[in-house]
Amino acid sequence: MKRGKGARAAARAEKESARLRAFGAQCAALEGAGYAVRDKTLSVGRAGVLGFLASLPFAAAAVAVFFLREHRFLLIGVFWADGLLFSAALFLSVPLHEGLHALVWAAVKGSFCGLSFGVAGGCPYCACGVPLRRGKYLAGVLAPFVLLGAALCAWGLIAGVFIPLALGAFNIVCAGGDILIAAKAVFCRAKLLLDHPSRCGFFAFYPPKNAA
Repeated sequence: MKRGKGARAAARAEKESARLRAFGAQCAALEGAGYAVRDKTLSVGRAGVLGFLASLPFAAAAVAVFFLREHRFLLIGVFWADGLLFSAALFLSVPLHEGLHALVWAAVKGSFCGLSFGVAGGCPYCACGVPLRRGKYLAGVLAPFVLLGAALCAWGLIAGVFIPLALGAFNIVCAGGDILIAAKAVFCRAKLLLDHPSRCGFFAFYPPKNAA
């Protein structure tokens, strides 16, 4: 058993090392082409705290608006069934969150190549190892916030049902780090953004001054 755990840990470490090497090679290639680079990343721990603070107003606003309207708490109408549904949805939200990052990035760049999954600081993540223009990068970053967070909150508010509203609020909070990254990307004037494979954020690449 211990040998199996050790082998799995070694395999994960090797994959992480390979991702970091690929990231370094991408950076070196772009810098060699004359791009200036800026580090726009945060540690996972710091991003978790700041992301929670950044997302909380969105989630709190949705809940506040919900309770100002006519509403009901159950979706199916049976307490145990709604509780089971809610618990299952919470559990599935985490892998679905990362899957949405991958699906949207794959859609905007036309391939799943360069996408990777891992765990950093106890948090699962999806990283895009291909440099992207800002709009394409933002599409993948914000997909879970929009589709799992804002969309579910909108459903809960329109239907006046608490369960989808609560799921949406939960997913908005889970997307706190994505909100931070998106804010950095929106105000970044770089030509290309390269997602970091283990930290929260990206490296920004600015083209040579004499570039057309």
